[in-house]
Amino acid sequence: MSTLIPASSMMRRHHGLTLSRRLFLGGALGSMAAAATARAADDILVGPAPTATSDQTTKLIVAGSAETPCGTWATRLAPDMAKELEQPPFDLTFTTGWDGVTGANLFDAQEQLSSASSTLLVPGTALMAAMAGDSRVHYAYQRWLPVLTICQPCVVVGHVSLHRSLGIILSGKTTRVAVSTPTGPELPTLLAFDLLALRPLPVSGYATPDAAMAALTGGLVDAIQLPMDAALKERLDALGAKGLIPLFLNPAAPPMPTPADLVLPPPFPTILLQERRASTPAFLPQAWQAIASAASLKAALVLPLLTPPAKVARWRHAAETCAARLNLQQIALANGQTVLSGTKCIASYGMATPDVNAGMAFRRWLALNLPRWKSLPPAQPLPPAPAQ
Repeated sequence: MSTLIPASSMMRRHHGLTLSRRLFLGGALGSMAAAATARAADDILVGPAPTATSDQTTKLIVAGSAETPCGTWATRLAPDMAKELEQPPFDLTFTTGWDGVTGANLFDAQEQLSSASSTLLVPGTALMAAMAGDSRVHYAYQRWLPVLTICQPCVVVGHVSLHRSLGIILSGKTTRVAVSTPTGPELPTLLAFDLLALRPLPVSGYATPDAAMAALTGGLVDAIQLPMDAALKERLDALGAKGLIPLFLNPAAPPMPTPADLVLPPPFPTILLQERRASTPAFLPQAWQAIASAASLKAALVLPLLTPPAKVARWRHAAETCAARLNLQQIALANGQTVLSGTKCIASYGMATPDVNAGMAFRRWLALNLPRWKSLPPAQPLPPAPAQ
């Protein structure tokens, strides 16, 4: 005897099977869509890993000509970095201008393009120009990610009493400092003397160490700034024979080895603590630290801020590998420079980025002094050497 199934029950069973199939298909399609969306988001965030067969060429913008320190380091770093990144050779783009502002502006303009793939090798003078509020600057170096830096501190030499005695206060004597321009790489020395209340007065026109030394020995200036390069000991010996001694170091902690027979003065913060312990202007010492750190940067290899994290990690790993190579270390040591990567690179670059209060204090100080400095006459010619 057959059992009759009501039509309504059969319809409910058929409807349930239809809903199950629809739910199954909908869930499967939803999972596939979610996986595709995740993969797309991952591709946007990380990007494809570069390979040796990739035809994409990274543009390396050099903020300076081939003869500048940045240009010299670009030709040395580019082959090694490209090899470590397993990508084609860089497209080197040299620019004009001794302070790197032109190249930094070009890098900023390139990054406005969605298809841009570029990096920048820039000197610290471009950072100083931004800190000083230079009207040519159209970039924000705080938005750059450093992967490698090359540093070289400076030493200040002269015949200046760093102790501000009553006689010096009453005399109103100024401290003449040899500079290339009032806002050039010697700006940390000007601010240092001002923090010591020694009334700095920039004397423009001395852009090389030899010209500055000639001005100092000729009595045209009272202090000069010398790079801590391979010729420093010979220069200090020559100046020491004439009674001219090292006064202090810029910046605070030179990240470089020094010869055992080379006696260096203390860093400027130590001098400032000794001489102006209770009357240091607010925020200006931090501003000095920032511009002194920027002035010591001979070259910094940076990426845009919005670079995907995986790409930043690859570049920093490649930079650490290159920095550890013996040939680059020997080149840096021969020129009195230090190649920094990893956390040391990030720290050295971070020291050149003042906070808001220090940056505003520095610009206020510069706005008070720059009009007076620019009204000064140019450097005087040196007297002719006596006939032998």
